[in-house]
Amino acid sequence: MMNNCLERINRLGPLSGGIFSYADLFSLIGASSPLQNKRVIKRLIKEKIIFKIKRGFYTTKNPDLWILACRMKKEAVISMDSVLAKNGLIGTIPEQSVSAVIPGGRREIIETPFGSIRYFSIKKELLFGFLPFPQGIRAADNEKAYLDLLYFYTKGARFVIDPLQEVNLRKLDRQKIKLYLKRYKNPKFVRFVQGGLDAIA
Repeated sequence: MMNNCLERINRLGPLSGGIFSYADLFSLIGASSPLQNKRVIKRLIKEKIIFKIKRGFYTTKNPDLWILACRMKKEAVISMDSVLAKNGLIGTIPEQSVSAVIPGGRREIIETPFGSIRYFSIKKELLFGFLPFPQGIRAADNEKAYLDLLYFYTKGARFVIDPLQEVNLRKLDRQKIKLYLKRYKNPKFVRFVQGGLDAIA
């Protein structure tokens, strides 16, 4: 049975970003009883073939943290330094770390053997400016990722980059940012963002 499990995990892992739910594993193992399934899962964890991240979620080695972040919290949107790094707007790439925004809830950091996932709570009305991608990923566009970065920076969050110095603002669509800013009800934050953009105009 273990050999069959390994073959299935190795075959299906890349298709799922290396991430399996508890239900996925039950279906994949296909043992004769729930108890036997649980025993196989425990053995897979013990032999470090899979890793338990939190209740109901398991991964293979080096999973796709973007997919994991969005599977663990269905409404999560990858944003801030994660998006800006991927799209070449900052020089420092946050290694083994993913930043995401979620509507409501509370700020949370989930540490995994492969990196950390930082969830930032944002008002539902400020959850916009994102697109769906394959495998359940939702990611902000560059302009919203930048606004999210500044939004949480002004609230005391700290990142591996300096949001005021290390973002290539010339790659941003300023008209889109102005349009997005109309949805923010905090005049102080709006002026803060506009001041930064005007400084390099």
